[in-house]
Amino acid sequence: MTEPWDDLARHLPRHRAPADLRAAIARASVPARPERRWWWAPILSAAATALAMALLWVSVLPRVLPSDPLQRLQRAVLSEHARTLLWGEPKDDVVPAGMPWLAQETGIDLARVFAGDNDLTPVAGEPVYLEGRRGVALHYKDDDEHVVSYIVLPAPGLAVPDGKRVPVGRYRPGLYRAEGFALLVWKQGDFACFLISDMVSADDLDRFKSYFVRIRETTEPYVAQ
Repeated sequence: MTEPWDDLARHLPRHRAPADLRAAIARASVPARPERRWWWAPILSAAATALAMALLWVSVLPRVLPSDPLQRLQRAVLSEHARTLLWGEPKDDVVPAGMPWLAQETGIDLARVFAGDNDLTPVAGEPVYLEGRRGVALHYKDDDEHVVSYIVLPAPGLAVPDGKRVPVGRYRPGLYRAEGFALLVWKQGDFACFLISDMVSADDLDRFKSYFVRIRETTEPYVAQ
């Protein structure tokens, strides 16, 4: 006696399974991977925004440069001083041996020049070209590794405002503070002279002023013949 389902098995049509059925079953049996989170997408977005802002700042920089000639010169000598801190190299023939070469390159000679003392050591002398003016830069270093830059540029019509002048010995240079640096500015004939350093605290500023007196009294620029 045959079972009913045996008759059904003999009479029902049979169909071949699709060829990719085994592969589909295998794929379905693998646990689904968790959704990948692109955690770096916000970082890339922030970086792109910062880059765009930097490009925008660079594009408008010439428009925000100060119109006052003295402020423009201050910005230029600050940049030169910062460059010296990053890339300046000590030289053996700064002063007075290097002065004839500097005079030839810049058109500025120094009748007298501060050659250093127990507190300040000359480390470099070089020609500079700032705001369309050829000038001389002398760099010194003290025992605390403060770099002090003396920069002289031709500036016949430039004036130091009275409101910025401070008494330093028998002199009255202009005192400015900017971006963590102190600047003393004065005129000697047709030249604008700058002394720059990072000595901005009360104690450091007094010492910085003493450096100014030594350099001011022993350095005299004039037009090279």
